[in-house]
Amino acid sequence: MLVSEAKKITGSMTKTTKMPGLSYSLPAWECQTGAKLRKIPGTPCHGCYALKGNYIRYPAIKKAQYYRLASVARDSWTTAMVAQVKRQKFFRWHDAGDVQSHEHMNKILTVCRLTPGTSHWLPTHRSANTYQLRKRFRTTW
Repeated sequence: MLVSEAKKITGSMTKTTKMPGLSYSLPAWECQTGAKLRKIPGTPCHGCYALKGNYIRYPAIKKAQYYRLASVARDSWTTAMVAQVKRQKFFRWHDAGDVQSHEHMNKILTVCRLTPGTSHWLPTHRSANTYQLRKRFRTTW
């Protein structure tokens, strides 16, 4: 699949200044765990950076995030992500937003498996996702 075709499926990637390589952001307004945690002072999601600044200043950013969120449900999403991620030395999942479901997590893990030359970073606040990673990769971290 060509990268230009892949971008039509997944939406564009983002580039953050704090990390080398590309990133993929989703709307933080749709975080299932974050929606609960951001109401509790002292939690990682309280005062969420992705609910302010450039994430809300520019309507095009929010529109692109919602496009990406909808694209995760497409059957061709995994193939399209692989086409884009395989060219990256580093890739950050979700500079905004978080994993939405077990199906979403499985798709991400498939992309990771199919792009062994890329170092992936997936910060998440969903403990079920961490359990799934441990079980799948048989690790004890």
